[in-house]
Amino acid sequence: MGARLRARDWAATPLGPVSGWPPSLTTAVRIMLGSRFAMWMAWGPELTFFCNDAYKPTLGVKEAWALGARSDVVWAEIWPDIGPRIAQVLSTGQATWDEDLLLFLERRGFTEESYHTFSYSPLADDSGAVTGMLCVVSEETERVIGERRLRALRDLGAGMAAARTVPQVGAVASGCLGDDGTGEVTRDLPVALAYLAGDGTSGPALLARMGLGPEHPAVARADEAAEAALALLDRTGGEPVPVAALGPLFAGWPAGSWNRAPTHALVLPIARQGQSRPAGVFLAGLNPCRPLDEAYRGFLALFVGQIATGLATATAYEAERRRAEAFAALDRQKTEFFSNVSHEFRTPLTLMLGPLSEVLDSAPATLDPDTRRLVALAHRNGQRLLKLVNALLDFSRIEAGRAQAAFEPLDLARLTADLASSFRSATDKAGLVLDVDCPDLPGPPAAEPAFVDPEMWEKVVLNLVSNAFKFTLQGRIAVRLRAEGGRALLTVADTGLGIPETELPRLFERFHRVEGAQGRSVEGSGIGLALVQELVRLHGGTVGVESRPGEGSTFTVSLPLGSAHLPPDRVRAVRVAASTATRSHVFVEEATRWLGDETGPDLDAAPRPAVPGLTGRVLLADDNTDMRAYVRRLLGDAGHAVEAVGDGHAALSAARRHAPDLVLSDVMMPGLDGFGLLAALRADPGLRGIPVILLSARAGEEARIEGLGAGADDYLVKPFSSRELLARVETNLRLARVRREAADALRRVNETLEAEVAERTRERDRMWRLSKDVMLVARFDGTVTAVNPAWRTVLGWEAEAVVGRSFLDLVHPEDRARTAAEAQRLESGQTTRLFENRYRHADGSYRTLSWTAAPGEEHLHAVGRDVTEQRELEDAFRQAQKMEAVGQLTGGIAHDFNNLLTGIVGSLDLLSTRLAQGRTDVAERYIATALASAQRAAALTHRLLAFARRQPLDPRPVDANALVVSLEDLIRRTLGETVTLETRLADGLWPALCDANQLESALLNLAINARDAMPEGGRLAIDTRNVELDGIFAAAHAGMEPGPYIRLAVTDTGTGMPPEVVRRAFDPFFTTKPIGQGTGLGLSMIYGFARQSGGHAVIASEVGRGTTVALFLPRHDPRLREDHPLRAGPPAEDEAPSRDSAAPPLAGSGETVLVVEDEPAVRSLIVDVLRDLGYRALEAEDGPAGLAALQAAARVDLLVTDVGLPGLNGRQLADAAREHRPDLKVLFITGYAENAAMAGFLAPGMQMITKPFPIDLLAQRIRAMIEG
Repeated sequence: MGARLRARDWAATPLGPVSGWPPSLTTAVRIMLGSRFAMWMAWGPELTFFCNDAYKPTLGVKEAWALGARSDVVWAEIWPDIGPRIAQVLSTGQATWDEDLLLFLERRGFTEESYHTFSYSPLADDSGAVTGMLCVVSEETERVIGERRLRALRDLGAGMAAARTVPQVGAVASGCLGDDGTGEVTRDLPVALAYLAGDGTSGPALLARMGLGPEHPAVARADEAAEAALALLDRTGGEPVPVAALGPLFAGWPAGSWNRAPTHALVLPIARQGQSRPAGVFLAGLNPCRPLDEAYRGFLALFVGQIATGLATATAYEAERRRAEAFAALDRQKTEFFSNVSHEFRTPLTLMLGPLSEVLDSAPATLDPDTRRLVALAHRNGQRLLKLVNALLDFSRIEAGRAQAAFEPLDLARLTADLASSFRSATDKAGLVLDVDCPDLPGPPAAEPAFVDPEMWEKVVLNLVSNAFKFTLQGRIAVRLRAEGGRALLTVADTGLGIPETELPRLFERFHRVEGAQGRSVEGSGIGLALVQELVRLHGGTVGVESRPGEGSTFTVSLPLGSAHLPPDRVRAVRVAASTATRSHVFVEEATRWLGDETGPDLDAAPRPAVPGLTGRVLLADDNTDMRAYVRRLLGDAGHAVEAVGDGHAALSAARRHAPDLVLSDVMMPGLDGFGLLAALRADPGLRGIPVILLSARAGEEARIEGLGAGADDYLVKPFSSRELLARVETNLRLARVRREAADALRRVNETLEAEVAERTRERDRMWRLSKDVMLVARFDGTVTAVNPAWRTVLGWEAEAVVGRSFLDLVHPEDRARTAAEAQRLESGQTTRLFENRYRHADGSYRTLSWTAAPGEEHLHAVGRDVTEQRELEDAFRQAQKMEAVGQLTGGIAHDFNNLLTGIVGSLDLLSTRLAQGRTDVAERYIATALASAQRAAALTHRLLAFARRQPLDPRPVDANALVVSLEDLIRRTLGETVTLETRLADGLWPALCDANQLESALLNLAINARDAMPEGGRLAIDTRNVELDGIFAAAHAGMEPGPYIRLAVTDTGTGMPPEVVRRAFDPFFTTKPIGQGTGLGLSMIYGFARQSGGHAVIASEVGRGTTVALFLPRHDPRLREDHPLRAGPPAEDEAPSRDSAAPPLAGSGETVLVVEDEPAVRSLIVDVLRDLGYRALEAEDGPAGLAALQAAARVDLLVTDVGLPGLNGRQLADAAREHRPDLKVLFITGYAENAAMAGFLAPGMQMITKPFPIDLLAQRIRAMIEG
């Protein structure tokens, strides 16, 4: 701002130039500009405006022009608020103070709500008069609005926490605006509507409205707006959607706190927990005086989030309430069901027990013993069922509030003692001490008598003593009654098993049973103690328990004495409801049966005749005496031998003593239950095959699945008929017999298989020991784990020297990489066939082994045969074939060269004779004949070099398409009229890097071969294309690298070749033509050319269908060979001079050439030629002489040297010369093919020419190098 102040033209303002400002003004401006606190000031009659950098955010867009303007113009929108304050400061000289003052600024293009804390202070001029004002200000907009929003969220959250229904959530949200719609939150939410999404059958439902009355026109259109808003959210994936301009759906919204209607809105989803589709939509009309920034968006998201949380809580609360109501209704239904069922049970039980009692009481002499035992069994268990039904009926009456007690004063001590003492016979039989201590309670006037319902008290005492007897296996049971503090205290203490502390809080719950309690029986309904608690509660008393595991339990019942605490109408009342009293002898008989006394009702005393069928030895386990006796009698009558025991431990011991044919076990037993017994039997190797049938009162598919899933063979649900029991037992015995027979058969089969495996193992071991082939077992990393004795006889290694080390250590270094790769193939699951490598013998020599191998899970298994002698014989045979071929070659070459030499020598002899005779007219003819013979000899030499892949090549970029086109006429004439030529040349063909002359020769050679293969005529096709060869193709063709190639293929429709001929087609001297019609070098030369060029040649042929020979030539990379122009055919005229070409080029003035050649005739010839051409020629006969000449001569323009020189060879001579003459040019001449073909032999400034060479080609090459 200081820079802008200095750049301002103050002369155009009322203050005038800065130089004329009073010191007081400049001082005030300097202080203001140097402060980091936001300040602005006004000076002079026009109140010219100044401010510092810290005040610029408050100016906003006015920053560009405010400096030097009138203050009432700068702050025109708030001048009615601040103008009077400034006037007061200027008139009184007193400062003002305002805190969090609301001002509507227009600094961002709209009227903006802002809050400021500031002070206006007077500024005096040099005379002391107040001439200006300084404002020090702090903008508090973000803080004030943030606190306001936090209060709104806090109030909303508190209201939502108390909401329990969805309508309450809507009411809380609506109430945030205040009853009159002018709450504080309306500054941020002038108008808002919240809707719940429809369920597919109805549209959105209004949840809350803020700032809109129920009759407002916008409410009528809000449903449509909600539908549109939900559609917007669907398109954006649930992201909030700003609505830039309120359209017809939002038109007519009220003004709210700012007296102006919202012009923008934000559509937000009301999230639904765990679901992507929102629960509803929130339409928020935005504060027209605030921008929709991140803070505003965050507040709205939190506001809507509070509503979503309230909805989720209310929904969960309503669901829980409905669930509780459903449970309460179910509980009522259950109570009614128990009541109805209990009543319904009592009628048939009465009709069952009555006649049974009459039979037992009235006709003892008329019943045979067996019938009497069966009737007694039915009567006892009917009484037990009646006891359970009465307990259920008591419960249903209590829960339904229909329990009708009849309280009367009783001698509580005597009644309690009689009830407790009824168990004495059972405790004596169990070896327990029963201590009953119930002295008379104090009577009137010392104390009031005890008022109890006799039937209810009887159930309390009998249940407590019966429970103590059930869980006390040794020791004592003490029953005591005392009067203390106006209450009667009954305690029933035992020295039994005790109760875990974690079970005590739930001990008196209905149907709750302590898991794992090892009492005298596991039978029971779990309602005895719960009934005691309810009955004691009806007497206005309490019941409690203290217990420690292993020490026993003490139950205490406390009843108030007297009747003041009882309902008056039930004191001495007449009992109306049917009695549910249970006689004490029923409890005692049940307790006696828990002792397992089987000497009582002996139901199987009389032997029964055996029933025909499959029988066996059955072990029966059941803790119920009657059930045990009944089942034992049924099985015994069927001819089974039955051993009956009372619990799982006894059954397991009996089975281990003498294994039964079948186990029949109850599920619920004390100690080891049926499932535990089943698990123990299945875990015992000697008993796991015994069939087990489980008996249980738990019906239903789940119980049966649980039993069978635990390993039971069958599951029988009580009640069951005798026929069903016998059928199940016989079926499982029969299945067990079948399984045993199958197991025996399987055992015999296994024994046979084991014998066969043992024999095969012995055979394998004999093969391992006696085999002459080496055998190897190794891990895939190469570590040897086992070798057979043949390693000693074949390779000289003892097993101890090989096992534990890597077999790669013994492989020839050149073969290790291949061998390791083959081991990796084996590890990937592939097999090895006929893989050869060389292994080191213990004496240091190497033997060639041919391997076959297969992978296992963790090892590879390999067998190797020593083929060293076989390979040596094959090598010898191949060498003999090569020598035979060389002999043939030598004979052929000798024959050809003798013919050529005859022409040369004869012509020269005749020329010498004629010249001696003075005849020069025939000289030209004899010279031509000798030269022709010499050129044919040179061609023959090149063919031999091609066969040896040593011919000197001139690789250059070649356009194969253009080469084919240039040869097309020649090939057509060569093929004749019976063969049709087709060319298929690819567009965009890459240039090939090869020797154009050799490619032309190869193409012509292939065309001639194709013509000879089509004696009756046919079709020959030449095609070209670009190919990119991968690693697989390259690996299948040794010496070839993956990459880009040009494929030139010649295809004929001739006789074709069988596979054995194709395999040998590239072999030298191999031919299928008659003797004298082919040398056998044609295809071999083509193959050598392709390989020497860095490519390959491939033959594909089928008898009767034709042959394709494809040349793969490397693609020219212009980045590596930019100095070679693209060649489309054979060399140009200047590169292949003929006898008819122009005269050789002559030397320039003083140009000197040094010739170093150890063959005098050749050296003399070259020197003569050079001198004839005008060069100054120097000569040397070997390398050292040549080096001396180079060091002595002042000028040498070119060194012409043979490669094979005595002393120093040609390249060594050139390198030594360049130490003194670095720019010396060198032309090598050689007749040795190895030098010509050597890669990298030539350095820059060096060239090579191969003997024999034409004189004019030598002259041209020398001239070109000197001038170049």
